[in-house]
Amino acid sequence: MSVVTEPKKTQAVLATRKQMFNDFCKTLENQGLRYVILSGYQGYPNTIDSDVDFMVSDADFSRLSSLFLNPQNIPGARLIQVLQHETSASYYILANQVGDRIAYLHPDAAASYRRQGRLWLRSEFVLSSRRQTPAGFWVPAAAVEFEYYFVKRIDKRLVELRHLERLAALLQEDPVGCRIVLTRLIPAEKLEVISKAIAGLDLAWFANQRNELQAMLASSLTRESTFDRLTNHVSELFRRIRRVLQPTGLVIAILGPDGSGKTTVIEHLERELAPAFRKVKRFHLRPHFGQQGVGGMVTDPHASPPRSWLASFAKMILFTLDYWSGYLRIIYPAKTRSTLIIFDRHFYDMLVDPKRYRLSEGFWLAKLFVKLVPKPDIWLVLDAPAALLVSRKGELDLASAEMLTSRYRSLAKSLPNAHLVNTGGALEQTYSNAISPIVAALAQRTAIRQRQRA
Repeated sequence: MSVVTEPKKTQAVLATRKQMFNDFCKTLENQGLRYVILSGYQGYPNTIDSDVDFMVSDADFSRLSSLFLNPQNIPGARLIQVLQHETSASYYILANQVGDRIAYLHPDAAASYRRQGRLWLRSEFVLSSRRQTPAGFWVPAAAVEFEYYFVKRIDKRLVELRHLERLAALLQEDPVGCRIVLTRLIPAEKLEVISKAIAGLDLAWFANQRNELQAMLASSLTRESTFDRLTNHVSELFRRIRRVLQPTGLVIAILGPDGSGKTTVIEHLERELAPAFRKVKRFHLRPHFGQQGVGGMVTDPHASPPRSWLASFAKMILFTLDYWSGYLRIIYPAKTRSTLIIFDRHFYDMLVDPKRYRLSEGFWLAKLFVKLVPKPDIWLVLDAPAALLVSRKGELDLASAEMLTSRYRSLAKSLPNAHLVNTGGALEQTYSNAISPIVAALAQRTAIRQRQRA
């Protein structure tokens, strides 16, 4: 059996991403949506290292979700996340599984450019200046791109050399237009100083002046009426409420006997799914009341004698409190901030393997307590032949391995949103089997939410 090397996998992912971008542009064109790629497009479509920042008209903005949900528009890609980060801006995440890897495209859409709730550029003005690149996609006029990029970098308080190089190139391309932009954003007496700092790629100057520059932007004339600003603030409030009620994070629990490959599967999932989330967190068995570095590998989990009935009861109380404390204080808030949370084992493991957790013989209350803890969004139950588990983990005998695999399979059938993942074959196939149900679940959740909002 031939094994695909990592460089070839990477090439396949990059080729898929390129095709996704081309299909993305083609879809907008075919549907009659005027658009511009706002910045960072110099290497497109061959090199797409970050988000695809683009703008459409206010009227077309609401059509984007339905276009991306249609599988015919960008073949092979599935819309798995929509993060609305301004009232007129949404961050879309499209995923296309390529074997055991995922090719992503991150279109970041704006209808009129806002930051921190303030309007900076109206879409009608930006789109009226657009021009087509030799590669076929549309970009704004040099002065318009300069304004967008300058505002974004100054407001983020982060100006790096690559940012200055782009601003300098735009200033050189259209010096008159870019200087007109600066006169709208900064006091006249600062015009020459800032123009010189941009042209000279003076990083130190921008680092020293970041606070003053941000204050200048804040004091520049607003482009919305008082009523429009009030309306936008109300919409922003509803957007924040919706993010709390419909968090874009995800909780996954990975279950399975020792030797089933939990650690390697989790590490692969973290790498491949990270681009679909803002952050990634991992817990071993339970939240440990938020303490870092608690919990770890057990070398011989079945060697210790069981606890008394009373000690087992106390352990159940402790674990239940820990799960709820962690859920309310850490997990749910992290979900609202679009965090991927992975549990390496879960409370439910104690039903399958009570000896590992030193529960008292016949401790039936575990079945009651397990119903009281918060559940993950998705369960992955790893499964491998018992003989393979024994060869991977010498402390397991064949009879114990057969019992555990049987119990985990039964558990997978009883849990909602649970998926049995065969880890007994090639590693690439194991990874692919683990990724597929997660991508499918994210796509289904996104489709439901977007159709509810339509």
